[in-house]
Amino acid sequence: MNRAFFSVNLPKFRYQRIHQDSMILRQLLPFIVLFSLTFSVLAQRPSTQKVDDLSDVQIEQFLKEAQKRGLSESEIETIALSQGYSAQDISKMRNRIQELKYGSVKEIKQDTVTARQQLGELAQRTVTEVEEEDEEVEKKKKVFGKELFKNEKLTFEPSLNIPTPEGYVLGAGDELRIDISGYAYQHYDAKVSPEGTIRLESLAPIYVNGLTIVEAKKQIVDRLKVLFGGLKNGSLTADVTLGNVRSIQVTVLGEAEVPGTYTLSSLSRMFNALYLCGGPTRKGSFRNVKLIRNNKEIGELDLYGFLTKGIADGNLMLQDQDMIFIPLANIQIEVEGQVKREGLFEMRSDETLADAILYAGGFADDAFKGAVNVERRTAREKRLISVEERDYDLQSLQNGDLISVSAILDRFENKVEVLGAVFRPGGYALGDNLKTLKQLIQRAEGLREDAFKDRAVLIRQDENLDPYTQSINLNKLLEGSAADIELRRNDKLIVKSVVELREIRKVEISGAVNIPGEYDFVEHTTVNDLILMAGGFTEGATTKRIEIARRVYKDETSSQTVEVLNFESTKNLTDESIELEPFDKVFIRELPNYEVQKTVKVVGEVNYPGEYSIERRNERVTDLIRKAGGLRDEAFLSGIRFYRDSSLIAIDLESVLKKGEGYGNIIVQDGDSLVVPKISGIVKVSGQVLSPTSVAYDPSFSFSDYIAQAGGYTDSAFVKRTFVRYANGLSNKTRTFLGVKNFPEVKEGMEIIVPEKKKHVWSTSERIAVVTALVSMVSLTATIVRLFN
Repeated sequence: MNRAFFSVNLPKFRYQRIHQDSMILRQLLPFIVLFSLTFSVLAQRPSTQKVDDLSDVQIEQFLKEAQKRGLSESEIETIALSQGYSAQDISKMRNRIQELKYGSVKEIKQDTVTARQQLGELAQRTVTEVEEEDEEVEKKKKVFGKELFKNEKLTFEPSLNIPTPEGYVLGAGDELRIDISGYAYQHYDAKVSPEGTIRLESLAPIYVNGLTIVEAKKQIVDRLKVLFGGLKNGSLTADVTLGNVRSIQVTVLGEAEVPGTYTLSSLSRMFNALYLCGGPTRKGSFRNVKLIRNNKEIGELDLYGFLTKGIADGNLMLQDQDMIFIPLANIQIEVEGQVKREGLFEMRSDETLADAILYAGGFADDAFKGAVNVERRTAREKRLISVEERDYDLQSLQNGDLISVSAILDRFENKVEVLGAVFRPGGYALGDNLKTLKQLIQRAEGLREDAFKDRAVLIRQDENLDPYTQSINLNKLLEGSAADIELRRNDKLIVKSVVELREIRKVEISGAVNIPGEYDFVEHTTVNDLILMAGGFTEGATTKRIEIARRVYKDETSSQTVEVLNFESTKNLTDESIELEPFDKVFIRELPNYEVQKTVKVVGEVNYPGEYSIERRNERVTDLIRKAGGLRDEAFLSGIRFYRDSSLIAIDLESVLKKGEGYGNIIVQDGDSLVVPKISGIVKVSGQVLSPTSVAYDPSFSFSDYIAQAGGYTDSAFVKRTFVRYANGLSNKTRTFLGVKNFPEVKEGMEIIVPEKKKHVWSTSERIAVVTALVSMVSLTATIVRLFN
């Protein structure tokens, strides 16, 4: 390492990483330390000054001064040692310079692997609205490949963090990263100027526009050999990579959804531009997309390779000012019917019907592959071409052809069936091993034990496919006394079971058993068996009056329809009992005096409110009050309310308790409740009064007095219909005789309700009708008068 090298390069030399090789570090770092210590001598600083006391500014001054002096490494080392600096001082200075000039090693590594970035804004995909007419066409005829450019998750955008493509052509705006490594490290970031050149140090501009990365590297390295002698002998190496990339402009013309000029990354390929413009239109070509550069066609892209095989052959890298031209599709055909992918497909002139079926995904599972129909338009009319399977590779196609693939027939050529009471019902293949009806039954592993053998039905088809039946005696067929029947295609043998030919046989039990209901009839089932299956007797059941109702149908002359049988049993069901017959109904009665506990509830102003059991079937409300210890002094006798099934039962218990009248003393039932309120002391007035209110009860007040307390009637009050609702739920209405109103009796706790008198408002149509009727009557009267005069 000579003085001239450092005098030329140190002013701009920027350390960014330390080579991992220990020998190079030992060569590089001592030189830097000695270089900095030299400034201490030149500046006449005391030798006792410690490295830790030096500031970053002082170290920078050391480096600049040493640079001016152009001292060699040996000269720097000799001066440093003569000034008394130890090896420890040199090590500390080494670390200080490293932190000052290029930070930590970790930071250096991060800086050298900075991700490549895109310079400038790129064009965004334009979403187009399909015209109504085209939208209807697309619904009926789906263009193969069109969905590729409608997928928002598929952009074909190039990745910036990939190795630089060898064929990448540099242009104005690109940035190059140049790294020199070996016993030293130098890094340059060079941007290609609008003139197509880059500048390094004091060297003349290097022209790289239009060169690939490989070609540019050769020129750059050759030029750097002037500055770095190590590049000549191999002690230094140079690496040239693409840094931040420029944007380019590409024009898309022809049958594109959105033709125009797009700004793309310089790493973009044709797919990216096609996606941005929305791809070809319905009439555009997917097979012959052209790339034009400098007015010359340099490539052709067939999208079907990517769509059918995933191979992007012909997807060339774009350059600035390239033009993509999408011509009209030359041959466009339609495939419909039993294929995996129906739609419109573009064909090349050398492709055949077989290729069209391949693009349609091949035949569907139910497709008829023996022949395909091609509907073709001629100069005057249509023509149908039927192509057999052997000619698929030979049949050429024309623009507008319609290929129809039909389905196989929905029938079997050799199927026969057996259904019903056989062990393996289902379909079987008619063939050499299955030709007759007996063989069909054998293939079904024979008849089940419950099969009805006297008659079976064979359903067949005559020549015009109309079905007809043929009766078969299976007993004679299997015994050999009847001739076997030769089967034909689509024959169906139906064998019924004995169970299917009779009504579903059930027996029923109800009454005092734990699980009443219907049960399947089983031969030799007795009454006790049925009681056992029904969970046995309930606690209140009596075994003395078991009744069986049985159908009578054997004697056709008798008018009796049901026979009733009485039967006695025991709780343990050990005695003999009657065998049941199908459809029997068994009734288990309860003991006459057996009843589950029933309760009623008394709440309010009684001495012992709560729930009480009903002891007798004829227990009444007064008995219930007596059980509750009678009424308290504050009980409101007129307001006692009785509820059944959560509904208020209006009764006058005051008369029952005071006067002994019995019409309100009803018999209580399970779940009833009696509510005895406290003395109310008020009378409520509501409805069509001026001030609805509640008024303290005053025995001296009349009915009208209470109305007056509420401000009197309103104009819309229906006075004649005023009624009251007493506290016990009873109601009473106002009665009128000869215009005199007789208001209901006033009682404490009641509510006076004045209803609204709704006035009829004549509608326009009603008024017209009335006037018309009056005019007609007047006219009729005048006519009659004239006739009599």
